[in-house]
Amino acid sequence: MKEKYALLDTDFISKTHLVRKDDQDRLIDRITKMPGYRFFCHEQIRTELRRHNIAGSPNWLDAKISSGVVSCITDSEIFDELRDIYADSAAAVYANMLKNGCEAYRRAYFVDNFKRLQNLNYAEISKDEFLEELSKDCDEIGAGNNLGELKSYVLLQMLAVKFGEQIYVFCSDDRNARNGIVSLGGARCISVLSSFMRLSIDAHMTREEAQPYIDSYLKDNLSKNQTTFRVYDASKEMRFCKVPCEQVFDEIYAGKFELLQNGNLRYKSIK
Repeated sequence: MKEKYALLDTDFISKTHLVRKDDQDRLIDRITKMPGYRFFCHEQIRTELRRHNIAGSPNWLDAKISSGVVSCITDSEIFDELRDIYADSAAAVYANMLKNGCEAYRRAYFVDNFKRLQNLNYAEISKDEFLEELSKDCDEIGAGNNLGELKSYVLLQMLAVKFGEQIYVFCSDDRNARNGIVSLGGARCISVLSSFMRLSIDAHMTREEAQPYIDSYLKDNLSKNQTTFRVYDASKEMRFCKVPCEQVFDEIYAGKFELLQNGNLRYKSIK
């Protein structure tokens, strides 16, 4: 089986940690047990989960890292990987990957927020000096300003270069975030909803097995007054339509959807 490389983000971990069959059997546990997947996260994701401390998700991630189920990658390790590939250009490549990630997030974000990095002589700077200046810029950006998202964008690009393969990103339900990931090229997004399709395809999870998790997920959505999901219709124009949540799950297991690169579901065209 060809190995799939996958990133986990803060929002995805926290949400799927809450979707559970029972306290010992969560949706995120079933996802990280899918055969053929190798899971990664950036160290910043670990930091964000600890800061938010949502229902034990930091302890869950710590345990998965300790057991080797999830590889937690630091900026230093990314730099080392880039140096192995690009030699003395590692600092310039990291900065360019960060700039790409910032552009995917918001235009001019790199110029406005990473001023120290912009003033470096990448050809002469050491690894320690580069990481120190990067850390200072990040400290000024501060907590709660999407650093996890930006660092994950850099890790995504590094993994794509290292492995030469498509990367799967289990990510936020936020459309802009997923569009940002797709804009970096090659990666495929998987939202909480579309993760049920991946479990069905890659782990052969039946509707009967999935039902306790579906019930938990729908209960959480209902508590937020969400009764529909937005999916694409089968037209060439790909219009969004709102479909009752339970109907979407019925149709997922009836094979009526295809999974798009941005993680959205689209009705298959009838031939």
